[in-house]
Amino acid sequence: MAGIIAIVLATVWTAFVVETIIESARAYGGSLIFLGRTMLMPGIRPGILILCGLAASAGLAWTAALAYERGRRLERRMAAELDARYQQMTAEAAGDVARAGLLSWRVAELRTSMDGLLERRDIILAEMELARRRTSELRALSQDYKRSLTELQDRLIRLPEIEDELARRRSQREAADPAG
Repeated sequence: MAGIIAIVLATVWTAFVVETIIESARAYGGSLIFLGRTMLMPGIRPGILILCGLAASAGLAWTAALAYERGRRLERRMAAELDARYQQMTAEAAGDVARAGLLSWRVAELRTSMDGLLERRDIILAEMELARRRTSELRALSQDYKRSLTELQDRLIRLPEIEDELARRRSQREAADPAG
């Protein structure tokens, strides 16, 4: 809104300057005239310099008004970009906080899971150690048994084969009783 006011003021000033220059140039007398009234009569040379100064001031008024409007527009755009960047940073920060919350929850869950796995590992390692000891004991027992078996084999009494004895007795009965 302030930019529009500056442009309106520059337009009014330019209209005043243009009107003064046109009327003063028609008079050819070295006087400055505005709306048909003589404002000053400085002479030809000073009048031309004054009119040139007025024209330059009109150009300067327009330059200032447009620069002010452009600055305001740039300021609004920068403010909008800054707001957008701030919102983006806020959203990223909120995302980071959410991620950190999820990570802390997940870390707690992983620690609990890790504790359970460590307990299971300890139990399995204890069972494996027990199995190793039992295996070594069984091997030692087996080796002791093999050693004692060779010692005991020397003390065994050999019995005649029972099936061979039964077959021999059967053949004797059959030979004695041929009808039979």
